Amino acid sequence: MQLSGLHVCFEVEDFGRAMAFWGPLCEVAGFKPAWGDGKVYAGFRNGSIVVSIGAMQPRRVTRAAPTGQEFVVAEHVGFHATRREDVDAVAAHMAAAGFQPLFPAQEYPEFGPGFYAVTFCDPDNNVIEFAWRPPTPG
Repeated sequence: MQLSGLHVCFEVEDFGRAMAFWGPLCEVAGFKPAWGDGKVYAGFRNGSIVVSIGAMQPRRVTRAAPTGQEFVVAEHVGFHATRREDVDAVAAHMAAAGFQPLFPAQEYPEFGPGFYAVTFCDPDNNVIEFAWRPPTPG
């Protein structure tokens, strides 16, 4: 099976608060606004990847905040960067926007040789990772 794209949707409680996080994150990752009403939902596209944000009242799902002590945050979305520098760009852009990472931009050899990632938690405790893996020989 050959898949042609991916979309992920995040349920948020406060659309404005969520967009204060998702706006800078989508911007640095090359996602462009694709649709939305600017009040309760928005969609962003980067090629064949789509991220949607939607406010639900009342919330259907609430997530406990990760502590940062987890070995793996089981429920997260991971984007694969094509260059290690892209991971650093995400980390720097989000820091400039006032957001600190859950797990900083660094190598995490426990996930494979050269695995390099930064992970953030949005205001609704959704966990988002940007990672780079060096090419494997052969």
